[in-house]
Amino acid sequence: MFRDTQWISDSKVKNKKNKAKRRHTDPSSDTSSTTSSDKASQLSNSDEILTINSFYDPLPPSDPKVLRNIEGGEYFLPSADKNIERLQMQHYLFSKCVWRSNYSSPLEENFELGGAKVLDVQCGSGIWMSDLATEYSNSTFVGIDDDAERARIEMELPNAAFLHHNLMEGLPFPDDTFDFVHQRFFTSVNEADWENYILPEIVRILKPGGWVELMEMQPLSNAGHTTKKIFKAYDEFNLKIGIHQLNPCVFQKALTSNKMIDSSTVHSDHRITPLFGGRLSQLVINSIQYDIGV
Repeated sequence: MFRDTQWISDSKVKNKKNKAKRRHTDPSSDTSSTTSSDKASQLSNSDEILTINSFYDPLPPSDPKVLRNIEGGEYFLPSADKNIERLQMQHYLFSKCVWRSNYSSPLEENFELGGAKVLDVQCGSGIWMSDLATEYSNSTFVGIDDDAERARIEMELPNAAFLHHNLMEGLPFPDDTFDFVHQRFFTSVNEADWENYILPEIVRILKPGGWVELMEMQPLSNAGHTTKKIFKAYDEFNLKIGIHQLNPCVFQKALTSNKMIDSSTVHSDHRITPLFGGRLSQLVINSIQYDIGV
């Protein structure tokens, strides 16, 4: 499933793994786990979280002034607290105001029945996962992030866990582990990394019949002269600090051209975010200001 957000803007994509096909693992990926997940599926939510946590070292000591990207560089944002606040604002803007839902994939029945396993890739502050883990207490939620500061969050929910892990080293889970994989606003990798490393890994750990949901923003449209100049400067700034604004079409092309999924199972949804006044427009502007540290 692809969710798109576009400025006047929003983008979201939803992908269903082909039940008829078995998993596909990209040969360029360093991980090729063959461990069966049958035992894990029999564990209770609490047991699963304890089992997951036992495989990973504690998060390293925090440095509130440095936020690391996946290549070991530094984020421009000046502090962990400000970054968390920015992520919370983005969640409110897109999930509560623009989409008015935390997901678009047809998973309501799975969540109501319980026992679903959900992975949030590059989970940031963990707010998306926390929302769902609170609402669906009988399912298991795992958030993974390469940035220790982002993943350092106090969670008391028995059905949720956070892992500190570099995504470019592969996802540390057996094949066919999750019913639902969610990712949004992962801008620190380029198109080639998505196609060659990240998407194949996501498909590998997804159960047959499971769903992937990806959400990114489309470029600005229908803008006037001044707004174009502002966003041009914003895009140039992002490139300088290693942020890549990907068109959501990249995901669908990569998934279907490499035959990772059946093209007939790809769905997309689209929302327009106005920038011409009102409360929603102000939230968008505030989000951009947080991005550039203003």
